[in-house]
Amino acid sequence: MMKKETLSGVVCLTTLLHVCFFSAAVSGQNQTCRPSSCGDALNISDPFRLKTDPSGCGDRRYELACENNRTVLNLYSGKYYVEEINYKNYTIREADQGLKKGDCLSPPLYDLNFEKFSYDGPYAWPYYWKFRTTILMSCSKQINENNKFIPIILCNSSNGGNSSSSSQSYHYALTGDGDSLQVGDLPGSCTIGKMIYSEMGGDSEPEIRSMSDLQDQILLGIKLSFLQIRCFRECKVKGENCNMDYNVNSVECEDPNACKDWYDCGRPEWLRSVVIILLLIFASIYTAIIAGGLIVRGLIGAVLCYIIYKLRQRHISKHDTNKDIPLVNHNSQP
Repeated sequence: MMKKETLSGVVCLTTLLHVCFFSAAVSGQNQTCRPSSCGDALNISDPFRLKTDPSGCGDRRYELACENNRTVLNLYSGKYYVEEINYKNYTIREADQGLKKGDCLSPPLYDLNFEKFSYDGPYAWPYYWKFRTTILMSCSKQINENNKFIPIILCNSSNGGNSSSSSQSYHYALTGDGDSLQVGDLPGSCTIGKMIYSEMGGDSEPEIRSMSDLQDQILLGIKLSFLQIRCFRECKVKGENCNMDYNVNSVECEDPNACKDWYDCGRPEWLRSVVIILLLIFASIYTAIIAGGLIVRGLIGAVLCYIIYKLRQRHISKHDTNKDIPLVNHNSQP
């Protein structure tokens, strides 16, 4: 009797444990990933995720970190502050951690440029998006006659641009979009330092005349596209190629095995061979006709030349015969 009661207790306990584990599993599967937050970034959601989010939330290729209450993007061995995420346009705006607002201009800590982005990467920097380029330079002479050069004070500079020593350097910034900014604009007494890329403002963007204006502009950072997430989820999971249009934020999947020309659309191999042979025959006949026409023209030309030559020879011969006939004196008597 005791054995039966013990066995029944074990069975009941085992069943209860199975029910608990099953309920927990179902609860975990049905768990909705809620948006995360870090500082001012209050809506970090799919495809983005924080490192502290549950493993099933977001995409690890778009993992962000929360450091000192700032959202940080780790990209190509650099760290960038996330300033804005636009889920409608598939864009994220980031700024170099070295850029700060203050009494001196701090250069970027990392070198982010077009060459570091690949087609298969999680982010893209479309080359036809407008952006501002700022060139930092050090000059041995002051530039007074050109207002395009903005005087700046570089942070961590040995003379800060204000030293009275004989090796004094003057620091300037030249800024503009890629079309208007020319290397030929640089004076010969200046050497180029770092280059800073930032988002280009609209038509209402105020003119940059001071270091403070320049700092406000470069702190906007760079806008990148994460439209690739749609390629990953809509095309590449099916083994298809992906064509992206960053202007309208659309993707188009393309089967790599699909026919791409008029004779290669599902036709049997023998039919494609027949088409190729017919094309070769047609090309041969066409070439023969062209060549034959040239030969006929050549023969007609040769015959005409021969006829003209014979007629000319006959005319010359008749002329010589008339010259040999003696003149008759009608006044002479027999």
